[in-house]
Amino acid sequence: MIKKTIFTAVLGWLITSCAVEPAEIEYGKDMCHYCKMTVVDAQHAAQIVTSKGKAYKYDAIECMMRHLTDWEGTPVELYMVNDYATPKKLIDAEHAHFLISPAIPSPMGAFLSAFEDNSLARQTLEEKGGDLYSWASLKEKYQVGPESLQGTDAN
Repeated sequence: MIKKTIFTAVLGWLITSCAVEPAEIEYGKDMCHYCKMTVVDAQHAAQIVTSKGKAYKYDAIECMMRHLTDWEGTPVELYMVNDYATPKKLIDAEHAHFLISPAIPSPMGAFLSAFEDNSLARQTLEEKGGDLYSWASLKEKYQVGPESLQGTDAN
C-alpha cells in the first residue's frame, strides 16, 4: 500500500512538473531572458514556453522576437504576450493582433503592443496611428523563420 501511494505521488509530481503552461510573471522581480532588464511593464511583457515546459520571460514583445531570431533551445510550444488593453493578461501570440505605434512606447523602444481583440487594436490604430500586424507578419518583420524555431538542446 505504501509503495502504491509513493508511486502515485511521484507520478503526479512528474506529470505536473512538466506541464506546458505559462509561468506567472513576477513584475519587478523577474529578469528578461534576452536583455536582462527587470520585467516591470504589465502591458508589454511576453513569454515563451518550450515543449518541455520551461518558461522564458521577457520585458517586451520585441525581446521575445529578437530572441526567436537566433533561437537554439527546445522547440517552442507556447508564445504568450500581454494584452495591452488588459495589463498582466497573457494571451496566445499566434492569435493576437499587434500594433507598432510611435505613440505607445514599449520597454525596448520598438513601440510594439499586442491586443487580444482585433476591434480594439483597430480602434487604437485609428487613435494613435501606426501599423497592424498578425503573428505571421510580425515574425516576417523580425525575420523569424521555421529554421529559427527548431531547437536541439535539452532545457
